[in-house]
Amino acid sequence: MKILSLSLDKSILDKSSPLAVRAADLGDLVEKYVVIVPAGRDVALALSDKSSVFGVSGGWKVIKLTKIYRLAKRLFGQVAFDVVTSQDPYFLGFVAAKLAKKFSVGLEIQVHGWEKFSGLRKFVARRNLAQAKAVRCVSRRLKKQLINELGVAEEKITVVPIFSEKSQIPNSKSQNLKTEENNKFIFLTVGRLVPVKNIGRQIEALAEISKKHPNAELWVVGEGPERNNLKFKIENLKLGEKVKLLGQKSAEELAELYETVDAFVLTSDNEGWGLAVIEAASFGLPIIMADVGCAGEVIKDGISGIILPPDDKKFLARAMTQILSDESLRRNLGVAARHAVAALPDKEQTYRLYLQSWQKAAIK
Repeated sequence: MKILSLSLDKSILDKSSPLAVRAADLGDLVEKYVVIVPAGRDVALALSDKSSVFGVSGGWKVIKLTKIYRLAKRLFGQVAFDVVTSQDPYFLGFVAAKLAKKFSVGLEIQVHGWEKFSGLRKFVARRNLAQAKAVRCVSRRLKKQLINELGVAEEKITVVPIFSEKSQIPNSKSQNLKTEENNKFIFLTVGRLVPVKNIGRQIEALAEISKKHPNAELWVVGEGPERNNLKFKIENLKLGEKVKLLGQKSAEELAELYETVDAFVLTSDNEGWGLAVIEAASFGLPIIMADVGCAGEVIKDGISGIILPPDDKKFLARAMTQILSDESLRRNLGVAARHAVAALPDKEQTYRLYLQSWQKAAIK
């Protein structure tokens, strides 16, 4: 089987990135695995004997999409692909659908979430999903939405959680780091600094709980357009010493933070899965999260975390206070969260699910 993948994640152009390593692994499952990704420059890289990636430059989105389509047509002249898969159900998915129709091959549409799911984007996504022979999504929550709200046939859908390497038991270095924090209680959040993440809500909750718990802090990892607004809120609430905007961190630095902090918080309005939650849980951190993504599937309320009711701002402060005050609860939730993550598909199982979905798409 030969697979052409249209991706949005240009980190694959770094051969040492997890995505590039995964693409090389996927090439071992099939005869050929080729990825096209929008990029700042035109580039072609071999990731392995059977995996390669092409970066496509262009200013406007329409130009990039047109160049991706033309490149894909040229590649079809060289390789008899069996399946075209798109990481995006919207406009990149539209390009994949056109290619699949033109060359009479299978179409797989991937669904990682529903950001900006309205108007033309919603219309295009519906058309792409209707044309697809296979749909791959990252959670049972998304599968339910695909069936009930978008009319996708259940037999088309394969649920493949986003794979994350499981952590090992924290070493002595991480325990020393905790000691050095002088009994501070640190909440951590990780994600893009964008409105949908509601990080301002976490800052407001910290302002509330720090009145009785002055040792509480919030550390924020990530960058984005909301950074200045968050800085203003921090200054306005006089939390300059209690909220740290740490910027972007490498995988190694992030692992060290997971080993150092005491709890993890996610307050997004929308998540397809919530990889940062899975990573934090793999380190045994107690989780407080909105009812999105893997909530209810991996993180279960009162068992492996605390799930926040929608739009209940006061509940967040109460949940953070509960986690901060109850050591036994923290330990039990953290242990259960780690066990839940350990039960997720491993790398080999995940790759088999990829292959299963491609085989659905390839059926004539």
